[in-house]
Amino acid sequence: MSEYHNINDFVAQVKESDFARSNRFEVLFPPPPIIADGRFGGDKPKIISMMVEDAIFPGLLIGTRPFRINNLNDQRANAIDLNGDSITFTFLCDTSWSAKEFFETWMMSTIDPYSRYVTYPVDYYSTIELYSLDNEDNVIASWIIYDAFPRSIAPVTVSSTNAQVLRMPVTF
Repeated sequence: MSEYHNINDFVAQVKESDFARSNRFEVLFPPPPIIADGRFGGDKPKIISMMVEDAIFPGLLIGTRPFRINNLNDQRANAIDLNGDSITFTFLCDTSWSAKEFFETWMMSTIDPYSRYVTYPVDYYSTIELYSLDNEDNVIASWIIYDAFPRSIAPVTVSSTNAQVLRMPVTF
């Protein structure tokens, strides 16, 4: 038996460190300076963090380019980037529509819908904090996304034939 495929070692490793669980996470959305003036103080950001149903933890991507050596094209790494230029979170909508109001205010403060005046990035950028939690709510891994701002709120569909909880995807 190969030393790399020993089931006893696998079981011992799982007992020692367990697995990361996809349903054990927390996401924090601190308001950016432009709306951190008290309109969304108190429990509002906490409520919005509780309403996150799905979060996409960003991956990494290494870009390559061909590097010609005589008659051979060798692929060489030339850049590293987050996997894509956007991250989407799905929020559950409560009866006060807190998340929709929060992100709409943030977006309307970024670009005035009437004058089309664009605010300085330092005023509308914020950070998004992603935490992976264990079964006792201890943080086991964390990521911070800098210079984040909502780019789109997807349409929310309502229907008289559907009694499910409303969900609202927001892309950053």
